[in-house]
Amino acid sequence: MKRLRFAVIGIVIASFCATFVPAAQAAKVFSVGVAYDTGGPGDHSYNDAVAAGIDVAKKLYAINVSATVTIGTESDRELRIRSLVKKGCKLVIVVGGEYAASLKIVARHYPARRFAIVNDATVNLPNVASLVFAEKQGGYLAGVAAALVSKTRKIGLIGNSGQASDYRTGFIAGARSTRKGVGVQTRYRDNSWGTLATSMIANGVDVIFLTTAGSDSEVFDAVITANAAGKEVGLIGLEPDQYLTLAKSAKKYILASVVKRADRAVINVIAKAVSGRPLKDVLDPVAGTYGRRYGIADGGIEISLWTPSVAKFNKEINAAAIRVGEL
Repeated sequence: MKRLRFAVIGIVIASFCATFVPAAQAAKVFSVGVAYDTGGPGDHSYNDAVAAGIDVAKKLYAINVSATVTIGTESDRELRIRSLVKKGCKLVIVVGGEYAASLKIVARHYPARRFAIVNDATVNLPNVASLVFAEKQGGYLAGVAAALVSKTRKIGLIGNSGQASDYRTGFIAGARSTRKGVGVQTRYRDNSWGTLATSMIANGVDVIFLTTAGSDSEVFDAVITANAAGKEVGLIGLEPDQYLTLAKSAKKYILASVVKRADRAVINVIAKAVSGRPLKDVLDPVAGTYGRRYGIADGGIEISLWTPSVAKFNKEINAAAIRVGEL
């Protein structure tokens, strides 16, 4: 099924493209290193999103790129980062929070070198830019879409027990700002998400926002089973956190996906590095983390509308995106 990509185009063009510095203006070639997570590009997740951003950056700036892929051990992650530093990379980008501990060790040893970590904000060093996303805004868009499309007026969110509450806060706010009387159920745990989904569906929930990370299929299986039994239940997913390979029979139940544009974050951090202006937004003044939290206004958060049942509400979702993006 063809996916209908939705984005707040006007806001994105106004703010995001303003950071671009054409390659012709660069004084010399800038060296960038990328340490991919296990598997490397081809994983349909963050590795692919970062690789897509690197490909665009190569066309925009005078850069050369060195890349490496970890085998997943802590010692290997540290080795991969150090190898990129020793190659002379002036900016080293690591993919995912699994690199956080190793990055903290290496970045402390090289205070004059710049580093960036994608989708993690736990490394509290001034030379590390954390590239994270406005999950509250993403949850808000999911809540708006779920409330609009729900026939039972009962919607739900399922996530990992250790997750922050931003998705939940945004999801509830988005739903309740859109439709009066909508019931919202939220459940968290570390496994057996399918059990939570089955319970929600039994309680009348017909749209579930799944915020778990990884290739878990239990919730999808629960939705497929429910639809086979005559219930109309749909899913709103999360990209690129979820990387399921689904059969066509399963894809038709995915109504929409909240998208964290890691590719744009990577382009942005490279643009800043090339121009000599590192990302130094204060993300957490207490923890001492820096970088940037990308949201709707700068193209870091979008929502993809997969089916006509949701796409017909494009106007309403667009209005909600502009509203929450300006907060």
